[in-house]
Formats: sequence, C-alpha cells, structure tokens
Amino acid sequence: MVRSAIAQRHQRVLIDTSVWIYHFAEHSAFGEAARRVIEELEAGRFRGIASELTLLPIIVKPLQVDRQDAADDYETLLSYFPNLDLIPISRAILLDAAGLRARHRLRTPDAIQLSTGFSSGATLAITNDAAWAQVAGIETLLLSDLTE
Repeated sequence: MVRSAIAQRHQRVLIDTSVWIYHFAEHSAFGEAARRVIEELEAGRFRGIASELTLLPIIVKPLQVDRQDAADDYETLLSYFPNLDLIPISRAILLDAAGLRARHRLRTPDAIQLSTGFSSGATLAITNDAAWAQVAGIETLLLSDLTE
C-alpha cells in the first residue's frame, strides 16, 4: 500500500516527526504503517525530507530517562539515514513557516516542517496530522490511511 500510495509520482517526500516516533515506539495503531514508510525510504523508493527540528521530540524521551546513549543513537541514525535529507532550519524557512502558521493556524513545528518540505521540493507529506491537508501545494498522506 505504501509503494502504491507514493508510486513514482513523488520523488521527494516530507516525513513528519510523528512517522519516526510511531516507528521507534512500535506504536500499536500506527507503528506498522510507519515501519513500511521507513522501509520504503531506506530502500530508495523516494527521497525523504525532514527538518532538523525532527531531532528534538525524538531525543527528549531518552534524555528524560537519562539515556544520553539512546539520544545519541537516534541523532546518528537520522543524520545518516539512507535517502533522507535532514534540512537545517534557515531564516527563509522560518519566514515561510510564519506565513503558513498565520494563514492556516498551524502549530509552529508543523509550519516549520511544511516550510522545509516546500523549500526542498517535496510534493508529498506523510504525517498523521489531518490539518496538513488544508495546505495547498503539497499532497498529504496520513498514516491512518495506510492502516486500512
């Protein structure tokens, strides 16, 4: 289903932080769908895009339980993950994100992620946040749609 949903229509795909969190946590409802997305990315079926902002929520949990080693492992994994471009947050991304947040009432992290996708040429965003679908210029695929 993941391969057919992405197919060859999308060369660059924005991967929301939630996909990584559900994958790493082996989430009961969305972990399997997230795993399939990550496997397709790793196999090179598309080029993944993520903001460096993705690192923050992923490493918080290990740091809360004094697991610096796990936080370091997650940082290294994302930094060198095959076919993933981890994009730094630039002034241009922040200014575009402010516009997205103002027009669509998005949360700041979501606006930064979407702005990162736009600036990197992503044509599809994989998330589990239905609010992203209201933003024109990028197709949205919800993890919940991949569980059916």
